Amino acid sequence: MDPTLLSLLDSIPQKSPRSKLETHRELIRQLRRKGCTYRDIVRILRERIGLHVAVSTIHSFVKVRAKHRKQVQYELPPLAPESNSSRVNPDDVAARIATLKAKPTEQKAKPKHFHFDESEPLKLVDQGGSR
Repeated sequence: MDPTLLSLLDSIPQKSPRSKLETHRELIRQLRRKGCTYRDIVRILRERIGLHVAVSTIHSFVKVRAKHRKQVQYELPPLAPESNSSRVNPDDVAARIATLKAKPTEQKAKPKHFHFDESEPLKLVDQGGSR
């Protein structure tokens, strides 16, 4: 980069953080990792540090800063080469499916609840006990 641009960059002071929570970022991160809720964090900041913030402020602070990490967190690892022993032979699978299809299925007769005859009204079948 051009030396004049570098000197210009060096002369501009760095801005202070926009959020009053930025100085407590690591504390908030550790509390969330320990399972503290946003309400717990608000209470701890108020009681221990004297910082009054709303629960929604903590939530927004965490959410905005988690966006970048979330992309990396959900990135899938590269595929590991599979060993031949863990692979299933398609012919074996087809044979197992054919065996299961050829196996006779036992169908149980459903008990009849009603008796139907066109010439008579619908009747309830007695199931062994009278009411």
